[in-house]
Amino acid sequence: MQNHKDNRRDFLKKTISTSIGLAAAPALLNAENTQASKAKATAHAAVPEWRNKRDGMAYRMFGNTGMMVSEIVYGTALWKSERFVDLFRTGFEKGVNYIDTAPAYEKGQAEKLIGAYLKESGNRDNLFLSTKISFYDEFVLKISNDILKGLPAEKQEQVRKKAEQMIEDRGILKPGYHFNYWDAQTNKVYDTYRRYVVFREYGSLREWKSKIKARMHELVESSLTALQTDYLDVLHCPHGVAMPEMLEDENIPEVIEALKKKGTIRFSALSMHNDVAGNLEKAIELGHYDAAMIAYNIGNHASLERLILKAHKQGMGIVAMKVAKIINGQDIPQWRVDKLNAAIDRDDLSLHAKAYLWALQNPYISCCVSDMLEQHMVAENVSIAGQKVDIGIV
Repeated sequence: MQNHKDNRRDFLKKTISTSIGLAAAPALLNAENTQASKAKATAHAAVPEWRNKRDGMAYRMFGNTGMMVSEIVYGTALWKSERFVDLFRTGFEKGVNYIDTAPAYEKGQAEKLIGAYLKESGNRDNLFLSTKISFYDEFVLKISNDILKGLPAEKQEQVRKKAEQMIEDRGILKPGYHFNYWDAQTNKVYDTYRRYVVFREYGSLREWKSKIKARMHELVESSLTALQTDYLDVLHCPHGVAMPEMLEDENIPEVIEALKKKGTIRFSALSMHNDVAGNLEKAIELGHYDAAMIAYNIGNHASLERLILKAHKQGMGIVAMKVAKIINGQDIPQWRVDKLNAAIDRDDLSLHAKAYLWALQNPYISCCVSDMLEQHMVAENVSIAGQKVDIGIV
C-alpha cells in the first residue's frame, strides 16, 4: 500500500513540474500531496469481475464496481462501417474488454454495428458495455428553447447576456483551463448556460418531470434495441455535461435508480469535455455516480489531479478520454508536444501512444479510451498497457 501512495506522490510532483502555460494553483496541488499520503485504495473493496482476461493486457478495477477493465478500452465515436468492427476484433483478441459507444455516434450507426457484432460473436458477456443517454440534454434544451421563444425579444436578450456573464465570471473558457477538442464544442456551453437561466427565471424542470423521465427511458430502450442486449454495464447521463448546476436535475438519479432496480443497467456514469473540474467536483458531491468519463490529458491535468484522487477515494471509476486529442491536429501548440516528449522520453512510440502511456501512470485512472482507427494503432496502444515509466521533468 505504501508503494501505491508513493507512486501517486511521485506522479503528482513530476507531472505538475512539466505543466507549461497552465492555470493551476500550486497551493492546491501541495495540499493534495498531503491528502494523497493519507488516501486508501477504496476501489479494491469490491470482488473482482473478470471478462476476456488475456496475457499481455493489464487490468484495473473500475472504481468500486468490481469490473476489471483493460487499461486501454475501445471508443466508437467514428464507427460507420464493418471495417471498424474488424479492428475491434483485433483489440478483443489482445484482451480489450470494454467498449464505449453512444446513440449520437455516427447518427446511431455505432450502436447498430456493435449490436450486430455482439449477436454474431456471442461475446456480450465477455465484454463490459457502455453507452449514453445522448439526447437527454437535447430534449431538455428543446423545452427551454420553447420557453425562450415565448418571451419578448428584450427578455430573450437578457437571458443571453446573463448566461454569457456567468460564463465570463466563472472563467470556464479561459486558455489553459478550457481546451477545444472539436469544432463548435463551446456551443454546448452557451446553450447550457442559457438553458439554466431560462429554467431559473421562467420555469422549473419539475414542471416537465414526467415527460423528461419518459423520454430518458425511451432513449435507453432504443439503445438496448440497437445494441441487441437486455442490459448495460455502464450508462452515462448526461453525455457531455457542460454546467455543474444541470447535474442537480432530480430526474437523472431517479431514472438511474429505476433502471438499476429493473436490471437494465448495472452502474451509472457521466461524461464531460467542458469545465471538467467543475463538473467532476459536482458529480463527486452528488455522490450517486459510479464512474465518470473525463477529458484528461497532458494539457489540462493540473486542474484535475485533486479531483481524480477525490473521486477515487469515493469509489468512482475514471475513464480518461481525449488523452491523445490534445496533441492531434494541424494547429497544436508546440509546447504540448514538447511537454509530452519531455515526460515520456521514448523514441519507439508515436505521440499518441506516449499520451496514453503518460495518462496510465496515474494509478487513479481506471482506463483510457481510444478510437484506434487502424491496425497499427490497436497494436501500439495495446502494447503500452501495464508499462511503468519514470515521467521526465522539464
